[in-house]
Amino acid sequence: MEDSTEVTAPKKKSLPNTFVKIILPLLLGIAIVYYLVSKIDPARLWDILKNANWGVLLFSLIFGLSGNLIRGYRWELFIRPLGYAPRLSSLIYAILGGYAVNFVLPRAGEIWKCGIVAKEEKIPFAKLFGAMILDRISDMITVVALCLATFFINMRFFISQLEQNKSALDLIVMIIQSPVLHIALVAAIITAYIVFKYFKENVIVRKIKSFFSNMVNDMRAIRRMKAKGRLLLCTIGIWGSYFLYFYITFYAFSFTAGLGITAGLIAFALSSLSMGVPSNGGLGPWQIAVIAALMLYNVNELNATAFATGVFAIQSLWVILCGLFGIAALALRKQK
Repeated sequence: MEDSTEVTAPKKKSLPNTFVKIILPLLLGIAIVYYLVSKIDPARLWDILKNANWGVLLFSLIFGLSGNLIRGYRWELFIRPLGYAPRLSSLIYAILGGYAVNFVLPRAGEIWKCGIVAKEEKIPFAKLFGAMILDRISDMITVVALCLATFFINMRFFISQLEQNKSALDLIVMIIQSPVLHIALVAAIITAYIVFKYFKENVIVRKIKSFFSNMVNDMRAIRRMKAKGRLLLCTIGIWGSYFLYFYITFYAFSFTAGLGITAGLIAFALSSLSMGVPSNGGLGPWQIAVIAALMLYNVNELNATAFATGVFAIQSLWVILCGLFGIAALALRKQK
């Protein structure tokens, strides 16, 4: 009996869609970096980077990889309560590969890693995506807690900085008090209510409701898991590794070596927030955040730009190399 299922050709990506998703973020990131570097003499910039302690920079890379290895184990902890037992190696390879994919297409790495694990481990994509969302929610809570802790620990420092920069303080107050912001929030809530109340039979609305309903059920299963302690330890391990991955690089440059752990914490918190901006691996927003943090501690613009440029370059190359290794490992396993 012949299979009557029609095989449809994959849809071609439209040029506007490709531009918005791939080209635009890349161009914006390059434009930001160009703007930052264009004001500085390249010879002086290279002289600072050449004299950096590259042994320290290379040593810091170990902690970036260790954080991602722990992330693979934490993702497994989220998946197991849902009734599936994926191989840890598949999850780690997919996470490494996903970060490399993000350099090509921002945020696409999250979808890619769920898709590749779904094929490798025969787990429904929706279950993996839901577990990944919960994994990201854990990260968001951690980053918010980190930023709040950084603010309260260094409250006097931030207040003094705001007092010295009245324009920045006025801008923050203006945004908070802006009627446009309040109207936009109310409009968004009303729109969401109308859509889900009166268009509940719409295919897209039903899929969204089904997705969130399944996620709620998955969260209940995860809440009943016995490995909550391991989940917490993994989160601490991930972000502790990421902090060391960043902070150790301070000791590669003479002008940051003496700033101390408080400065490192502030710069790390701001750089972590910047990763929420869709860009190719953080290109652009990450440098702005780090340069701004270092200049708070009276590091001049040239040195701050050299630090951000050098650290971002070597860490990005490391992420891409690890990602290519993960993709290759998955491909070789599939062939075998």
